[in-house]
Order: sequence, then structure tokens, then C-alpha cells
Amino acid sequence: MPSSKQEAAKHDSANRKSTKTKQPKPARKPRKHCNALDGRQWIKNSISVWSDVRKQTGETKLGHPASFPEMLVERLIETFLPLDGESVLDPFAGSGSTLVAAERAGKCGIGLEISPEYVETANARLLALREDGGEETPTDAKQPDGSSGSVVHCDSATNLLTYVSPDSIDLCITSPPYWNILNQRRTADMKAVRHYGNRPDDLGVIEDYEEFLTATTKVLADVFTGLKPGAYCCVIVMDLRKKNRFFPLHSDLATRLVDVGYVLDDLIIWNRQAEYNNLRPLGYPSVFRVNKVHEYIVLMQKPRDAK
Repeated sequence: MPSSKQEAAKHDSANRKSTKTKQPKPARKPRKHCNALDGRQWIKNSISVWSDVRKQTGETKLGHPASFPEMLVERLIETFLPLDGESVLDPFAGSGSTLVAAERAGKCGIGLEISPEYVETANARLLALREDGGEETPTDAKQPDGSSGSVVHCDSATNLLTYVSPDSIDLCITSPPYWNILNQRRTADMKAVRHYGNRPDDLGVIEDYEEFLTATTKVLADVFTGLKPGAYCCVIVMDLRKKNRFFPLHSDLATRLVDVGYVLDDLIIWNRQAEYNNLRPLGYPSVFRVNKVHEYIVLMQKPRDAK
């Protein structure tokens, strides 16, 4: 039989083990949130194909040939704008969807648009939103001239750095012109589409594809200068076809933007099939052609250590 000393030693050892296991674990440091999404929204937005984004009735009547829904901008803002982010940029502002969505979220939108007609439309939408009280808590963020609130400037995107300081923008959401493709009918359903205009500094009238890519890249290089380190530039583009030649615009542009200094973070596909309600059998019966009913959201990021 064990002696009393052995029993005491055994009891002592058990006590030490028990005390050791009861030691509290060191508290985990709270993780920094990159946005305000909860888990359910996070999963929804992380799906690589967005098929539920629609234009509202009023948006279809704006008259711009290539506007995108406020709903799309809202989703990109909630996903890619940092919690402390205030400024949202669109150098090809069109009828102002990016800025309206930014204003509605209580952020400060900065836009450039070359067409006086669309500038008037965009700023009228912003004014109507303020008068209706549709925006959230107004932001304290300021425009470069010290004024508050979102605004679209009537100027070419090539003059972007006149309006934006280096390392000052939290997020860019934009859709460059579709080359000069809007001078043609939409091939998928033959709907007539108005082109942007014929101003000499309008990227949408450039005839040569490589020249168009160079000009677009230059504007987005200026966006890179304006972005804060770590900020995203979300570029909404569609691949194109002219007769027998296919132009993979999304990948050609992404390759050039990587050369500028961006990181290609990922792609999201915006499925627009619901908008195409009269599809045609393209090329039938002699040559098979794909009906393009989607666009790419190319997610470019300025490196966090960019100088």
C-alpha cells in the first residue's frame, strides 16, 4: 500500500495540474474590420457573380447610354470603403450614379464628366436628394476647394489631378467609355444606343483600340495617385467585339494597370441578363457568337506600402 507521503505527493501533483488547467487564456486582440458588413452580407457580397443588381424605374429614364445602377455602387461602397472612409471618386461620372449613392450613404463624392448635359443631370439628382432628405448623416469631408457635399465637375477626366490631391481618396468606382462601341447598335438585342458625344478629348471617340487603352490607363494612373494607400479602384467594363475581332477589354486594361502599380485583387461578374429581353441568335447559322450579357468589375488596389 502507498505510504502517506506518497499519497500526499500524488495529491499535490493533482492540485498543481488542476491549477495549471484553470489558467485563463490570454485575451485575443480584436480583429480590425475592413468594412461594416455583417457575416450574412459578407457572404452575399463575396459571391463572384452578382445577378440581383437592378436599375430602379427612375434610373432607366436618365438618358445616359451606359449608366449603372445606384444599387451596384451601394454594394461596392459597403464592401470596399473603409469604416473611416469618406471620399468616393468617379472620373467618368456620367449621370452621377456613383455620387448619388455616395451622398445617400453620407459620404463625399467627387466626379468629373465631360458632357455638360450629364453634369446638369448628375448635380440635379444630388440636389433633389438633399432636398428630399434622402442622405444619411451628412459627412464632414470636404472637396479640394473647401466646399462640402458631393459635386460633379464639368471637365475631362484627363484633368483629374486638378481636382484631387495625392493620397486623398478612399475609394474609386467608375466605368470608362466602352471605347467607341456606343456608336453601334447593341448586338445582343439590336437596341439603339446613343453615343457619349464627339468632343475631341472624349475617350469614347478614339478609333484605335491601343490608343484608347493608353488614354484610359493614363486617367486611372492619375486615380492611383489620388488614392490613399490600400484603397480600391473598382472599374466596371465589358469585353467587346467588332465584327470578327474580339477585344478582352477587362484583361487588357487590368494588365496595363498592374504596370502602373496597382495590384489586381480580384474580379466580380455583374450579370445583366435580365435587361436583355429580346436576345438574337448571333451569327446563326454560319458562325457561332456569344451573347454578352455581363460586365466585369475589375478590383484594382493601391498597395498599402505605396509611396
